[in-house]
Amino acid sequence: MRITLAVVIAGALCGASAWAAAPVGAGKVYAGKEGESVAIIPLTGPESKDGKQVLLYVQGTSSEFDGKALLHTMSETNKGADYFTPYRGENFYTLVVRDSWGTKRYELWVPGRKDGLSVTFDEKRTQALKAEDIYSQHQKQKSDGTLGKLAAFNRKEREDGNQQSFADELKAMNEACGTKVTASIDWKSVSDDVIKKYSIASYCANPLSSLRGLCDSAAGKKAITAKVKKLTCQFGTELKLAIQEGTVSWTTAPDAANQEEFATKYFEKNL
Repeated sequence: MRITLAVVIAGALCGASAWAAAPVGAGKVYAGKEGESVAIIPLTGPESKDGKQVLLYVQGTSSEFDGKALLHTMSETNKGADYFTPYRGENFYTLVVRDSWGTKRYELWVPGRKDGLSVTFDEKRTQALKAEDIYSQHQKQKSDGTLGKLAAFNRKEREDGNQQSFADELKAMNEACGTKVTASIDWKSVSDDVIKKYSIASYCANPLSSLRGLCDSAAGKKAITAKVKKLTCQFGTELKLAIQEGTVSWTTAPDAANQEEFATKYFEKNL
């Protein structure tokens, strides 16, 4: 009985010690007008990396980040601070803090939303926050692969998203010109580094935007209808544009400027 009781007491003390040793400080919660909120929980001890590592816990945004205890790095700027985390193979800036006329403005960003959400300090939610629980959730999501899946680069997902945006641009051009032009992207010419850094759809759509603008005139619409049937796009080191037998061959380059203007000048001379 003594041995059993000693083991139980030791186990209880060990559990209490582990719980108390959760490397987190007191957190704060910031909330918005639409029910969204973000808890900022600083890590302590070796995990803190000089106070630059925190957990952000987002709720109420209907995004992938909801309910995830995500490790973030805090980067100070001359106007405030940025909090970023790895997402889909690159850094995602979830929380942006800026000093504005003596006060701090907090803006929450999540995947799937074009605009940031303004959030302010919520004292009631801060008092109810249990930082140790969020840390435990972080550990669980880390071990079961949830966080790793969010952080990993997904080439197919990135291609699919750009392909849809490119299709939308093509549709807008065809509607403006009254045409049935088809278009494609040579994905083999797009490296992982390029697709992570740039909007492939935007670069490939520059000739489509140019053609749509030229369709504002009757003469431009007539020429495009007669001579443009297909567009292909690939990535290279310099801008190139050619049209032959109804096919527009477009080579775009990440560092090249004024690409739509380049395409417009070519079309005006060659259509």
